[in-house]
Amino acid sequence: MFISVIPCVKMPYGNSFFDYKITEGTAHVGDLIMVPFRKKMVPALISKVATTSAYEDKTISLSEVKKIIKFPDILPEICLKSAQQSLVSPATMLNAWLRNVPKRLPDLDPHVLRRNSHRPKDKPRSQEFYLTNRYLGEQGLIQTAQNEQANGRVLIITPWQSRVDFLRHKLGCPGLTSKTADGAAWKIWNDFMANPHGVLITTRLGAWLCSCADIVIMDEPENDDYKQDELTPRYDARRIVEITEQENPALRVIKIGTTPSLKTLKNGQLPASQTLEPEIKIEAFASAGRSSISSLTAATHEEIQAAVLRGQKIRILHAVGGSRGRVRCADCDWILTCDRCGTGMNNYSQYAQCKKCSAKTQLPTSCPICQGSNFSKAMIGCDEMQKQVQRDFPEADIKILDLSNWSTAPTPTKSLLIITELAFIGGWTEDIRKKERLVIAFRRIAAQATNTQSRLIIQGNDILLNQCLNWLTPAGLLNAWKQEWQDRDSFEFPPAHQLVKLIVINNQTDLTDIIKQKLNQPDWKINGPWPVENMTKTRDSRLIYHILPPDNLSQEQVAEQVTCLIKLGIIDLDPIAFFW
Repeated sequence: MFISVIPCVKMPYGNSFFDYKITEGTAHVGDLIMVPFRKKMVPALISKVATTSAYEDKTISLSEVKKIIKFPDILPEICLKSAQQSLVSPATMLNAWLRNVPKRLPDLDPHVLRRNSHRPKDKPRSQEFYLTNRYLGEQGLIQTAQNEQANGRVLIITPWQSRVDFLRHKLGCPGLTSKTADGAAWKIWNDFMANPHGVLITTRLGAWLCSCADIVIMDEPENDDYKQDELTPRYDARRIVEITEQENPALRVIKIGTTPSLKTLKNGQLPASQTLEPEIKIEAFASAGRSSISSLTAATHEEIQAAVLRGQKIRILHAVGGSRGRVRCADCDWILTCDRCGTGMNNYSQYAQCKKCSAKTQLPTSCPICQGSNFSKAMIGCDEMQKQVQRDFPEADIKILDLSNWSTAPTPTKSLLIITELAFIGGWTEDIRKKERLVIAFRRIAAQATNTQSRLIIQGNDILLNQCLNWLTPAGLLNAWKQEWQDRDSFEFPPAHQLVKLIVINNQTDLTDIIKQKLNQPDWKINGPWPVENMTKTRDSRLIYHILPPDNLSQEQVAEQVTCLIKLGIIDLDPIAFFW
């Protein structure tokens, strides 16, 4: 008997399977076993069992198969397809999923119980809900997970680690994140597979476990943090779920979000969503006077005073970190930039820090251009605003939060929530996707305010403030997405068109003609190259090419066609950033 395996090691693209001969014992597709590979023992996933092998004379014989875990027989195919669409080897994909094999494995039965082969007749295979409160209520995530336990194993995939912790405590079940130790992770997998009605919560790194689940619940599917965009392999948890749906007809997928994404716009229509109706007030900078707290208008300051008198808690979202947004000379406008990547640095009073690469440096004592010593010409950051708030309201419960802290901090009930600058809440992103990110972020905050019965004050410029309230209704959101789709269509960007991003490292030569020659597809377009700006100086330079295939090709067909470009650089079939 011969087996083909996927070793759990990083390997170049093009290396798929390795054959071994089994002289004693049994082996099944989906078994994770230990095999000798390059002078050491490594875990490997059995993808095929056969009576013959094309490499019979070169195979290594195994007299005893050491089984670690029995995964479902669909996992090898999911791994293969995920690898093909991420343009990496199956071994590299498996290594990213399983991480490291603990030296001492849990003493557990390695064989998984059978999955449900048929979904309940009264349950649709795919459901999509966009709710004001994603967690509570009959269609909310928590009750849905509790109800679905009766139908099999439930895997909840959520974009952030803080959400894993929140849901784990609400549901009383285990959670899997990048901080989970290797030994603990392996025990969690075993326990999940051994319990026919278990619940497991994970971030994108555990999305492959949908191969072991009967029901997958995706929390906030519109969130781009499901895509691993910086590290290889560049996989998207949402795509892994789609591939698993194809391989397991009994799998049910339930998506519970707040805002239908731009991708869900089909034939001029969006999935049903709810109108968000928080108590809300808008404050345009142009028509509002200044207050004693920088970045807050006089009217917002009065709102805080009233809230303090009522004993309300106050949370202020201010997207600028540190003491000030830049180390900027007040006399000549010189700006301190990061030595590593060239990005302007935030002022943290005692030091300067780059918001992009996190590099730190000492604050200058004087401006190198004009020798001035006043570096206060920049928007204040969270630290400075907290000091000013503490000065004006020393006894009040007021917290200033940046985007990262806002996403993880609980929102007090019946509190006052303030957005200091609406334009900033979508986070750092390219101009092409800025509006989409902004709309999703604003609706998420509006849902927070609604769910906690809080009052929401929004500061910003007139143009955005005049638009944002419309985004809270299904009709207004549809209009915003139609306009956004039209803009993307005009400039040939996703999701209106397919776009493959090619990242060429350490080569400043224009490779357009070489790309065209290798593709040999006259109806494909090549745009670029564009240099990646603000790269850290310790990293090699990069050029970005956009490859536009015909829209009638599937992602699988596109992946097959662009494999000829693997040696030129990194290929991303579904980029969420187009010029980075």
